[in-house]
Amino acid sequence: MRNRIPALVLLGLAWVGYRQLQAQTMPKAVITDQAEDKKFPPGVTGITVASHGVDMDATLYLASGQGQHGTVLLLLGLPGYETNTDLAQSIRRAGWNVLMFHYRGTWGTAGTFSFSSAIEDTAAAVQFLRDPANTAKYRMDPRRLVVVGHSMGGFLAGYEASHDPAVAAVAIISGVNLGRINANPDEQETRLKRWESNLHPVKGTTAPELFAEAKRHTKDWDYVQWADALGARPVLLVGAEDQNKADMDALALGLRQMGAVALSHQDVSTDHSFSDHRITLQAIVIEWLETLNK
Repeated sequence: MRNRIPALVLLGLAWVGYRQLQAQTMPKAVITDQAEDKKFPPGVTGITVASHGVDMDATLYLASGQGQHGTVLLLLGLPGYETNTDLAQSIRRAGWNVLMFHYRGTWGTAGTFSFSSAIEDTAAAVQFLRDPANTAKYRMDPRRLVVVGHSMGGFLAGYEASHDPAVAAVAIISGVNLGRINANPDEQETRLKRWESNLHPVKGTTAPELFAEAKRHTKDWDYVQWADALGARPVLLVGAEDQNKADMDALALGLRQMGAVALSHQDVSTDHSFSDHRITLQAIVIEWLETLNK
C-alpha cells in the first residue's frame, strides 16, 4: 500500500502534464477567450448580401482590435444543418472577421436554389467583402480574403478561388465533387436518398433535379481539374471518412503533381460533419490561418 500511493501521485502528475502539453499545442483561439478590448470589441451583426435581386440573410462576426482584419468567407453545405458556428467563433478569436450567409432559396432567403445560383451567390458575397464602403465600415483588409467551405460549401470555395486569383487562400473541408456525384451508380443512389430527406429548407428544386444539373456540368464542375488554378495560393484540404474522401485525395494528388505553392492536407477519422472531432477541426483551420499571417 505504501508503494501504491506514490504511483497514483505520479500517474496524476503525468495526466496533469499531458493536459498542459495539450493546452500548449492547441491554438489559443480554440480554447482561450480573448482579452477585453473596450475600444474595439468583437461583435456580431445581422446583415444582408445582395445577389441577383435577392437580399441574402447573412451574419458577420467582427474581430476585436484596431485596424483592418483579414476576413474569412465561411460557406455552408447543403442544406446547411451543420452551421460550423463553433468554427466561426474560433476564427474570430484568432483575429479574423467571418461572413456566413444563406444561399438564395434556402432557410427562408428568397429565390430558388440551384448549384449554379449558389456559385453566383458566393461571387456576390466576395464582391460584398471587397466593396470599399464595407471594408471601411467593418475594418476589413480586402487583400486578406480567405474562402473556407464545408461539403457543398467546399465545392463552392474551390470554384470561387479557381475562378478568382485575388482570393488569398482557400480551405476545402470534406468538399463534395459535384462533377462526379453521378459517376458511381451505388454512391449516387445513397447520396440521392440522403438529399431527398434533407432538403426541407431548400426551395424551388428537388434532389433529382440537382443531380441532373450536376450531370450537365460533369467536366467543368470536377474540382480535381481545378488543381492548376488553385495551387497558385495556399490551400488547405481537410478530409473525413465519408463519400467525398476519394475525390479529396484525388484533388490533393493533383495539387502535388502540379507543384502547389503551399498545400496542407489532413484527414480526420470522423463523419462528414466532424461530429466527434469539432475541436480537432477548429485546431487544423486555426493553425493554417496562422501560417497566412507569417
